[in-house]
Amino acid sequence: MSVNPLISEFPIVQFRDPAEDLIRKIEPHLRQKDFLEMPDTVYEGLYGGAAYGGKSFILTLLPLLRGFYKYRGFKGILLRRELTDLEKEVIRLSKEYFPLTGARYNENKHSWEWKEYGSYFDFSHIQHLKDVKAYDTAQYNYCAFDELTHFEEPMYRYFVGSRVRPSSTFNVAIVRNGSNPGGIGQTFTYNRFVRPCESGYKLIRDKVTGLRRMYIPCLPQDNPYGMQYDPDYLQKLEILPEAEKRAKKYGDWHAYEGSVFTTFRPFRFPDEPDNALHVCKYFEIPEWWPRLLILDWGKRAICYALWAAISPDNRVYIYRERWWKNKDIAFWATEVGQISEYEHIVQFVLCGSGWQDRGQGTIAAEVKRYSKLTPIPSENTAGSRVATLQVLQDFLRWEQKPRQDPTELYDHSKAEMIYRKFGEEALQKYMNTFREYAEETNIPKLQILSSPSSTLETIAPLLVETIPSVIYDDNKTEDIKEFDGDDPIDCLRYLCKFAQRYMNGMLGEELARRQKTQNIIQEFETTHDTNRFYRRMEFLEQGQGKETFGVRRHAARRH
Repeated sequence: MSVNPLISEFPIVQFRDPAEDLIRKIEPHLRQKDFLEMPDTVYEGLYGGAAYGGKSFILTLLPLLRGFYKYRGFKGILLRRELTDLEKEVIRLSKEYFPLTGARYNENKHSWEWKEYGSYFDFSHIQHLKDVKAYDTAQYNYCAFDELTHFEEPMYRYFVGSRVRPSSTFNVAIVRNGSNPGGIGQTFTYNRFVRPCESGYKLIRDKVTGLRRMYIPCLPQDNPYGMQYDPDYLQKLEILPEAEKRAKKYGDWHAYEGSVFTTFRPFRFPDEPDNALHVCKYFEIPEWWPRLLILDWGKRAICYALWAAISPDNRVYIYRERWWKNKDIAFWATEVGQISEYEHIVQFVLCGSGWQDRGQGTIAAEVKRYSKLTPIPSENTAGSRVATLQVLQDFLRWEQKPRQDPTELYDHSKAEMIYRKFGEEALQKYMNTFREYAEETNIPKLQILSSPSSTLETIAPLLVETIPSVIYDDNKTEDIKEFDGDDPIDCLRYLCKFAQRYMNGMLGEELARRQKTQNIIQEFETTHDTNRFYRRMEFLEQGQGKETFGVRRHAARRH
């Protein structure tokens, strides 16, 4: 008996209910049919995205609808993170349908058995990473992770990499999963299934194993049965916090519950404005733009560095990232210095741990020695962490600030009272409500360049991968939760902090001077008139009262 991997129209499945002596019909909706019709040659599948698409239903009943239970030796398993999640939903669901096929349930083992066929279907859980070892002697033809984002990546990889195999009597081995955005496994689930094509239905071939996988998205309105039972469901979702609403209503993988950077958009959604995007097309950054280098030092953890440039319209463009693991300071500091040798680095920021005296000097001193660059400290205190997070959020913001339309007239007596009671900062906020601001044209302030060779990739893939995984700290509600691999986020916070400082300082004068320098250099590259080049540079230096960056360096490089 063979399994047909492609079914043009998945049939309505009928079971006789002996208790009521009638025929029970199960007709999956269209998206569920697409999931059922996924070829068995596709090893891993993910179904869902938004809530109420019927994920648990289709994962639980798939062995019945595909007739797997009729194959001697078939064994399947459905996993949740905790046993109580199984008992609340899927086990109850199975008790409505599995008995129609002659299956008997073992309450102690949480397992269905078809004695006629010698086949089984288990319900189980993996609460801790060590729990996966309990399955070392088991093998399954069908494995389903219900709410995949609730699992840690090592749990999933270990299980699907070693426990799912065809048997001698049933030559099928597939993994099928369901999930909404959000949870500890958000990042790996998104990268593994969704990122290659957020609209789904794309066959993804693993670069290492060659195995195939696919994502099939589903929205609440794709489930006509659910909409019939609860026609107000979509309206109810509007009550939720914005991030959770976008996850459950739209299947938004970039704005899940607990996410810190809900406005981050490596890809633009169809219903959002053109500026709702943080990855832009690659371009050559002009040499006269001031540049920042941010480095978070580590040896056991990764050592991570970001390079960014500040544009005339006060945008920050990230144009390079590098990271090293288990490398000595001499190795990565030398590389940093070589990469940055001919770039106008106006500030080199090193994380606070680099300034601790180890008895043989500081990391900062060694970095300066090998890179030939002089770092400054990041000032990573508890107060500064929250402040830099707020700056970063503003740099990522792509929505316009609302225009002020005060409903009351300015009250001088009220202003004096606010100043006496709450101080100058509170007074400034009150006065700001009566000011007109120019429309913002430079949002978002933070941009990440795509790869020179492909707009589908970025020059900072580790940073782009890490941003969506950041969640708030339950104990420090205004700060982010620290986790292994958060070095790119720390660098990003320092970058925005020091970029803002630079913008608030000498940016206008500095950029005007460097733009004139660049114009002179471009003219020299065209005319090769050395005398005119030096006359113009000398005139510029005298007029500015200081040496202009690039005179000796550019002249030396071009002769």
